[in-house]
Amino acid sequence: MNIGDITTIKDILFGQDIQSIENRFAEMDSKIGDANAGQQEDLAILKKETAEKLKAMDKRLADKLNDLEKHVNERVKDLEKQILNVSKSDKKSLAAMLQELSTNLIRGEK
Repeated sequence: MNIGDITTIKDILFGQDIQSIENRFAEMDSKIGDANAGQQEDLAILKKETAEKLKAMDKRLADKLNDLEKHVNERVKDLEKQILNVSKSDKKSLAAMLQELSTNLIRGEK
């Protein structure tokens, strides 16, 4: 018996039912293939959108960090200026106190 004989016997026994089932399987295969293709397209779109959003968030974060760094640097400079001003003021006060002390020592006062 060869394959042609088996196909003939199958057709005699099952006839149109087998053809109908095979057609339905072919339709299902086609629908599954279409669904998979649609899912692949949706996934590609989602990946692209996600990458774009991440890139935008990355840029916003970098901009915020740069702004923060500038603000911190400006604040540090302001504080350094304040420290210098306080130091100058303290130096003047100390110089005045030392001058008064030396004057008092020269005069013999306590």
